[in-house]
Amino acid sequence: MKHFYCPYCNEKLSYLDGTVIKMKGVLSCDTFECSANFYLPGMIGKYGSIVDEHLKLKDGAKVEFRCPNAKCDRSFTSHYDADLAEIKMLDDDGHEYVVVFNRIYGIHSTFVVDYKKKQLASAHGEDKKTYQRDFDKPVNFFGA
Repeated sequence: MKHFYCPYCNEKLSYLDGTVIKMKGVLSCDTFECSANFYLPGMIGKYGSIVDEHLKLKDGAKVEFRCPNAKCDRSFTSHYDADLAEIKMLDDDGHEYVVVFNRIYGIHSTFVVDYKKKQLASAHGEDKKTYQRDFDKPVNFFGA
């Protein structure tokens, strides 16, 4: 079982026995901004989302994922690639990973990195080759 958390305040992001990850999603441009809860699959490599039925996402939309805890509200956008977001994952043994995923709707890439070893554990999605180069060099996660 995998458990997902905010890397800044440790807010629990996983629900329904780890099958769903809840995050705040912000869409913005020069003239407006809107936010909604996004529910993503908790299974690594499975793609899709559930959002408010009034919000229609088109391929190419860039979503800023944030902590749903209003006191934290930190962005999960990575510091080394603005197309990617990162959250914390723990397995049942307490082993910590960083889950890095694409913020662009319609692009499918997810990476699981061993936090302690700073080493790529697995890569998923048909678009992974576009971003895998980020993990061939040392990366500081969560802005550290």
